Amino acid sequence: MRRIFFVVAVVLIGTSATVAYALNFGRFTPQSVPVFVVSILGSFALITSFAVWTASRLQLPTSLFFFDLPISRRWVRFLGYGVGFGILIFLTNRAVYLTSTTRPMRPWYVASIDSHIGLFVLAARSALLEETFFRLFGIPFIASLVMRALYGWRPRMSFDRRLDSEPADGMHPPLAVLVLAVVASALLFGLHHPYSPLPAVAFGLTLGVIYLRAGWESAVVAHFLGNYLLFASIYL
Repeated sequence: MRRIFFVVAVVLIGTSATVAYALNFGRFTPQSVPVFVVSILGSFALITSFAVWTASRLQLPTSLFFFDLPISRRWVRFLGYGVGFGILIFLTNRAVYLTSTTRPMRPWYVASIDSHIGLFVLAARSALLEETFFRLFGIPFIASLVMRALYGWRPRMSFDRRLDSEPADGMHPPLAVLVLAVVASALLFGLHHPYSPLPAVAFGLTLGVIYLRAGWESAVVAHFLGNYLLFASIYL
């Protein structure tokens, strides 16, 4: 049941942030709102459901909520990896921005930022979308492809098995497979940021480790803080 709750929460939070971003920056007309909402809901539902199912079959973490730890230790991980690394990403990223003289590193979309509310919505939308796709979905998916290629592993799917059932065919990937999945997702993350690909790859690696060690929530918070604090300190 907890996995279903997590999927629903990610879908609702991610869709809300994406719709708020589109409304704040005027990305669609009122007539297109229903189609936009349905498409975003469907996309998040498919991606998140598949990600959680794949991760459960590979015995990989998805959410800090699922970690077999006391609540106090979960908070320690969240604060350390989510908040702590978020501030570290901000400080490192700001140093890279301020010392870069070879090429402009300002993303095109920050030109429309004129308030802390707009920046909050932008940072939340980026963190939720990118951590859901590149970490929550990307790392288990890439790991599953490598496991299939190297070990012939295939997860069984049956209609009588619920999303929140215990995996009977689980197989935890070796460390080398996890490293490869994190690196591949970070490279894709870098391609997604053509204005600063090398820093993006470095932070993609960091966010991949955060995801594996402290769950999707911590990766989202670290990503959000890194973006929000950086752009607020430079452009507002």
